Amino acid sequence: MIKLLRRYGFHPRVAVWELTLRCNMNCRHCGSRAGKAREDELTTEEAQQLCRDLAAMGCKYLTLSGGEPTLREDWPMIARTLVELGVTVGMISNGKAWSDETTRTAKSVGLESVAFSLDGFEQSHDHLRRVPGHFQKVLEALESCRRGGLRVSVVTTVTRENLSELERFRDYLGELGVGRWQVQIATPTGNMADHRELVIDPADMLVLVPLVATMRRDGKRPKVFPGHDIGYFGAPEEDLRDPHATIPFWTGCSAGCSVIGIESNGNIKGCLSLPSSMEDVDAFVEGNIRETPLREIWAREGAFSYNRNFTIDLLGGFCRTCDYGDICRGGCTWTNFAEKGLVRDNPYCYWRQWKTRLPDRV
Repeated sequence: MIKLLRRYGFHPRVAVWELTLRCNMNCRHCGSRAGKAREDELTTEEAQQLCRDLAAMGCKYLTLSGGEPTLREDWPMIARTLVELGVTVGMISNGKAWSDETTRTAKSVGLESVAFSLDGFEQSHDHLRRVPGHFQKVLEALESCRRGGLRVSVVTTVTRENLSELERFRDYLGELGVGRWQVQIATPTGNMADHRELVIDPADMLVLVPLVATMRRDGKRPKVFPGHDIGYFGAPEEDLRDPHATIPFWTGCSAGCSVIGIESNGNIKGCLSLPSSMEDVDAFVEGNIRETPLREIWAREGAFSYNRNFTIDLLGGFCRTCDYGDICRGGCTWTNFAEKGLVRDNPYCYWRQWKTRLPDRV
C-alpha cells in the first residue's frame, strides 16, 4: 500500500496547527500538557510566512488548534491570511473563553467551521475537563455560533466514563443542531498517561467500532466521523470510511504522507498529536521552519520514515501476523507509540480484538 501512496505523492493536503500551547484549562486527557505558552512561539510575521508556504505546497484544509487557539491575539489575522490564500480553515476550541464577539470575528475572517470539545453529558465532560460548569459554557458557545450563522462541530474523546453514553449523546447533539461529530479514543500520553483509569480497554473496540459504523450509515445528524484511532478492517470497515473516496478503506496512518502537524514554535511533525518536547520525545520532530524552509523539511529524503519508508519488518506481535498488515501499517501511530513505543503492534484494532477474543466466529 505504501508503494501506491508514493505514486499519488506525498503532499500536506491537511494541516493541524498549534497556534499556541497556552491554555485556560488543564484537562485530564490533554496529550500536549498544554498550559503555558512556549517561550519561542512564532511571531506574527513568521506565522504569515508559514501560511504562504503551506498554501504554495498545496494545503487544502487546516485546523487551528492549541492549547486554546483563541488565546493567541493574532489568530484572526492568521486565519484570514490562510483563507485569502485559498485554504479551508477550521478551528477547535475548548469554548471556555468563547463569546458572541469571538463568533463574529470567526465569521468575518472566513472560518469554515468551529469544533468544540464536548466529552459526553455534563458529569462525564466536567470530570474530564476538571472545570465544574464547563459543559454549560460549551453549550453557550454552540448557541452563539448558531445565532451567528457559523457552522459547528463537536469532538468527543471516548473514555470509560462516557462510552455507554455515546448513542444517546449523538441524539442530544442532533437536537442542538450540530452537523458533524468526530469520535476518538483517549490515548495515554500527556496528562492522560497520569489517568489511565479513564482509558477504555482494547476489548471495548468490539463495542465502539460497530456502534460508530452503525451511526455512520443511519443518515441521522450529526454525521459521525471516526478518528484515525478507530477501526481497521472486519465487517464495520466499509461503513467507517467515505464510500466516495479514491480509496474507500483504511490505508494506514497518514502522518507525513498527506497530513502535517505544526507546533507553535515552528517544529514540524507528521501529526500534531505525536509526542515531542513536552513528553521528552524527539523521534517525531522532522525540523523547524526557522532553520529549514518548510518545503525542504517535507521533501527531505528520509523524512517521516516511520510511514514513508514503511516495511513489514516494522510490525510486531499480532500486527506482524495480520493479513492486513501491509495495508493498515499498524493503524494510528500515536496509539501505537503510547502502548508499544516505536513497535507497531496496536492493541486497539477492531480486527485484532475480533480475531483473538471471538475466534469461534472466524
